[in-house]
Amino acid sequence: MSENATTVQKGKMRDIHMPDSRFWATAAGRLQVCCPVDLRLHYRAPDGGFRAGGNLWIFYDIRQYLNRDQAFQPHDGIEITGPPDTDWEGVPLVGGGVVRTFDTHPLTPEFLHAVHIRCKKGRVAPGERVTIALRTHPDGFLLPQNAIDAFHFWLVEDLDGVLSFHHPGGKYHFFLPRDTDLSILKSNPLTIAPGSVETLRVTAHALSTGRIAAQVTPIDTYGNPVFSKDELTLATAAESISVFLDNSHTTRTHLSAKAPWDQVSARRGKLNAQSNPTRVTTTPSDLTLYWGDIHGMLFNQRPLTDYFIWARDIAHLSFSGGQLFSYSACIAEVWEQLIDAWRSFTLPGEFIALPSIEFATPPDGSHRLGFFPDLDGLSPIFCEDRPEAHDPKLQARYHPETVYCKDYRELYDAVHARGGFTQGHFHTAFYERECLAEIYQKQNVNVDLEEAKINRAIQFQGLKLGIVSGSDTHDSRPANPYPEPGPGKPAGLTGLWAERLDRPTIFDAFSKRRCYATTGARIYIDFQINSHPMGSTVRAHRYEFTAEVLGTADIDRIELMVNGDISQTFTPKKQHIILGDTVHLTFSPSGVHYCYLRIYQHDGHRAWTSPIWLDKV
Repeated sequence: MSENATTVQKGKMRDIHMPDSRFWATAAGRLQVCCPVDLRLHYRAPDGGFRAGGNLWIFYDIRQYLNRDQAFQPHDGIEITGPPDTDWEGVPLVGGGVVRTFDTHPLTPEFLHAVHIRCKKGRVAPGERVTIALRTHPDGFLLPQNAIDAFHFWLVEDLDGVLSFHHPGGKYHFFLPRDTDLSILKSNPLTIAPGSVETLRVTAHALSTGRIAAQVTPIDTYGNPVFSKDELTLATAAESISVFLDNSHTTRTHLSAKAPWDQVSARRGKLNAQSNPTRVTTTPSDLTLYWGDIHGMLFNQRPLTDYFIWARDIAHLSFSGGQLFSYSACIAEVWEQLIDAWRSFTLPGEFIALPSIEFATPPDGSHRLGFFPDLDGLSPIFCEDRPEAHDPKLQARYHPETVYCKDYRELYDAVHARGGFTQGHFHTAFYERECLAEIYQKQNVNVDLEEAKINRAIQFQGLKLGIVSGSDTHDSRPANPYPEPGPGKPAGLTGLWAERLDRPTIFDAFSKRRCYATTGARIYIDFQINSHPMGSTVRAHRYEFTAEVLGTADIDRIELMVNGDISQTFTPKKQHIILGDTVHLTFSPSGVHYCYLRIYQHDGHRAWTSPIWLDKV
């Protein structure tokens, strides 16, 4: 335990802090997700003391919570105790809603809950203590739903009452006057434990020649991994084994499998779970199917590496892109942390981190993502429509080699000059030079509208867009099927056909659009025309398609889409189907011909392949 940690023993509150620490937290109660505790925040006045009219602002991370309304509200009550002659008031900022500021970022997260404490009367002498009992629940302060090793609070102190925290009608908030250097204190960490095991997350590699590689993670009610010393029974149609979780949260193992497909079942006591299906063949394929989350955000207080640890060890992914908006990524120390994380989590054959940044591009604020294949000599790129991102106080902290792009077309040039590609999603008003289009994510996306937008770009602009899906997680949990602040949908997943798992090969596969999107289910799809995979351009007199689909549930319907319209419909009503037929070209007003598959599972999950373009001889 660190010297300045907080411990709780038998409901008693005991704070241990470094002698020179001036802001720390104590909590009496069970430090477990979604439990209320008696939380006290303690502040010690510096040399010179603290006088009437002075301000304290307390911030904590919104992204670890289930709902945005789990903030301090006026009716919750707040108790502020200082020296006997002092009088205090505490009010929530922006009515207890979301506070978003660059002024304390990156020391604090960008999205925050905040409380304003004001000294109305009296004086706090140097070294004297002020204690704030903060409540967000009838029984105390409600701990977040996300288990976290280090849940912090931050405090901005204004000893002389010269600062005000301005929150205009827009999304962003800032301290006035702008030329003031802020004094920001960070509390000791609270370690929030997960709940008890409620289910098992079981995944398996999508393709096998006889042995299935499987991963199992015990999970609590909120999706947190649980460290355990349990015995698990794993079985396929060919083999049953026992494995032990030796005080870890994930076990990896291999089991024999039967063709044409198999899956892993896991049992822990009364808990039972099954993996996604694995296609079992006797002949090695030139391409392997890998699963990943190409779009997820790092908006929170966790170390950037936590995102990729989650992707690899908890979500059981083979690749993942974790983004910050360019206004954050360009901050010098943040950029160095991103480079280190991308480099550390690029492990060929195991896991690939995709270097990437998100931009809200001028002139209309459309969101675009840029992906980069090589870290050597890579400089941060800035392209933002938000006026707040152009604040000189923020940009003074940017990396000295930052590349500034005035609009989306300059961004295209900058990304392509570095060998990269761009991707759009539902916040992209129009496509122009994108390589990929995200059809689904956790946010409130209408997939039918997104599909129509993508079809228009292909049909009338002549773009060749690969179809992907992601999470747009805002709490460093890629591929998260559990609710997050705001969105309640499961995260999407991208399936990618590639020769091997290394960064150059993964980037090449995306550039060739050998990818498809699902709403989170690991549905196996192999779609070809004249033996050419999805993403290809096929030139021929006649077109024959083949499709093999292996669902995580029964497949209700498969639609062959030609030029954006349904050409053929198949209703297999089973989990595994192999199809083949002639592609009948329909009229195309632009002369562009293409086809793709649209798949509906009985459990509601869906999938869309990237198109194959047809160039008539």
